[in-house]
Amino acid sequence: MRDGKAWPRITVITPSFNQGRYIEETIRSVLQQGYPNLEYIIMDGGSTDNTVEIVRKYESLLTYWVSERDYGQSHALNKGLRRATGDIIGWLNSDDMYTEYCFQKVIEAFAASPDALVVHGNRILLDADSQVSGWAQPPAFDPEVTGFVVCSETAFWRRTCVRQACFNDDLRFAMDLEFFSRLYQSGKFIKLDSFLGYFRCYRDNKSSTLSEVCQLESEREWKKIFGQDHEGWRNVPKRNKLGSVLSLIQNPCTIAFPYLYRRFVLRKRGM
Repeated sequence: MRDGKAWPRITVITPSFNQGRYIEETIRSVLQQGYPNLEYIIMDGGSTDNTVEIVRKYESLLTYWVSERDYGQSHALNKGLRRATGDIIGWLNSDDMYTEYCFQKVIEAFAASPDALVVHGNRILLDADSQVSGWAQPPAFDPEVTGFVVCSETAFWRRTCVRQACFNDDLRFAMDLEFFSRLYQSGKFIKLDSFLGYFRCYRDNKSSTLSEVCQLESEREWKKIFGQDHEGWRNVPKRNKLGSVLSLIQNPCTIAFPYLYRRFVLRKRGM
């Protein structure tokens, strides 16, 4: 890599609360990018498990961290945004991870498209034991066709929009839909056909436990942005079966072997 001054600064903000089981994997996935101009901010909401102990292990490699009571995920993100100085900003939850070379791919995409406001990509799904359970290759975000398809752990945006790029503190689930849909109306989105992040999907995570809240908030916020008669939030893109098979072939180490091992070996063992 070139000298760090030649690379745009990337700020990553991790909101956290009682994710001691996973946060070390999250932190390591950021630091192991080897990116020379990184600003990493962790905003913990006063965890009572071993989260703080783990974060302190990496304190010397963090730009800023705090553990104090907040008013939820959006509030924590906004506190992080107020400290962010990076040219490019990403949000990574404390049970998700970045894939190898994620930052490099994102920076190259921004460099190739100077007018791009947001770059996002594909996600790999993990279970509670960090085993690959699937993958998702959403199409480019188009409210008229796709519904909301931006995977937050794969998304990065330019700080030039930071004044308008704050999260709605009142939302419990659909803060990503509201945030990125609002940015969509302000600038160009680039969708990479690359796996940029790991999303952990398991019984106790928020995405699994707040489905009713998700639906109510998603519909309300979508219609605020795109119009009361706009039903695009209901759209579900069709899965590209051929693309899924190609992903297995093209990603043997990150997807194919881990997924097949979980499905055919661990499952037979009752794991």
